[in-house]
Amino acid sequence: MAEPITGTGFGTLRPIRLASVNVDEQGESYFGEVEAAEPPGADGRTPVERLFPLTSWQVWETKPGYFSDFKPADAPKALAIMSGRLEVTVSTGEKRYFSRGDLFLLQDIAGKGHAIRTIGKETASVMLMTLRNVMSETR
Repeated sequence: MAEPITGTGFGTLRPIRLASVNVDEQGESYFGEVEAAEPPGADGRTPVERLFPLTSWQVWETKPGYFSDFKPADAPKALAIMSGRLEVTVSTGEKRYFSRGDLFLLQDIAGKGHAIRTIGKETASVMLMTLRNVMSETR
């Protein structure tokens, strides 16, 4: 568990954690987490915001019932859900659900990949951001 950050004037803060789809040496995809802040800065208290350099971004929309079968991401990506709901399944069988306001990472650029399904009754609108390089800190 991340250490709380105190003395910020806003009470106790904890680093934001993002869900991340990763791949192991056997090619299995699995869910992990990435912290969206570096360790505290020079003052020892204030977190340093982590930069996620992008090469491009696009808006992606899918209708309810859309299904993309298992495949790895073509590059590391961040997905921000603007509307609708997605079910993401990794090769280990675990499923997670993401809806408006959620942000997660796809870092499984090799192996068996992940599957995505649009669920519910609403069109899913997603901002898909291609990251410049693979994140190194997954948990």
